[in-house]
Amino acid sequence: MMAVKKKTKKPVVKPAKKSIHLKAPYPHFRYYRKNNHPALIVGEQSVDEYCYRKVMHREKDGRHSNEMIYPNPNKKDPNAMYIAKRVRHDKISNFEDKPLSWKYPKK
Repeated sequence: MMAVKKKTKKPVVKPAKKSIHLKAPYPHFRYYRKNNHPALIVGEQSVDEYCYRKVMHREKDGRHSNEMIYPNPNKKDPNAMYIAKRVRHDKISNFEDKPLSWKYPKK
């Protein structure tokens, strides 16, 4: 009699969970869901947090001066764009999934 080989079950490997957020080179703009304004994403604080800077139309944020961006990356907006100098961080889930098409101007 011949010996019959038993079939062994292969372990099931689940694919890694894909992030809903698209990877984009830094810096780039995304809408911040908490205040429905754009933000300049400058990096990642941790695996689930972005480092960002606020985008606004004012020269000052409280007593702090803001950086003027010229030309305005948003071609539809004739007003000047200012970006806060202070870097903040918040969870990636508080930002839109898709980056905006605006480009941060090179200095």
